[in-house]
Amino acid sequence: MTRSHSGPLCLGAALAMFLAGPAATLAAAPLPVEGPVLVVGPLGADRDAMIRQAGGRPLGAIDALLGELAMVVTGDVATFAGALRAAGAWAVLDGRAILALCGAGT
Repeated sequence: MTRSHSGPLCLGAALAMFLAGPAATLAAAPLPVEGPVLVVGPLGADRDAMIRQAGGRPLGAIDALLGELAMVVTGDVATFAGALRAAGAWAVLDGRAILALCGAGT
């Protein structure tokens, strides 16, 4: 009997496609005019400092491994997003979308 090793590969491909859908939706969503944003940055980065330096404030007591929710304190979201990217953020996404995806009320 010959044993196939394609099962784990197929499972991995299916899992990647399952996760890629929500990630692509979040990345394609336009930034809100106001409200929370999701700041995605390098592992180990001080996103709290990055957010404050860009003119915002962190939301919540816990940040995730690569992301953190933030609110604009001064200025508009587009300027805030540009300042976050300049400070080292990889991406700035619509925070309301991630909250809805996680089942949290906005």
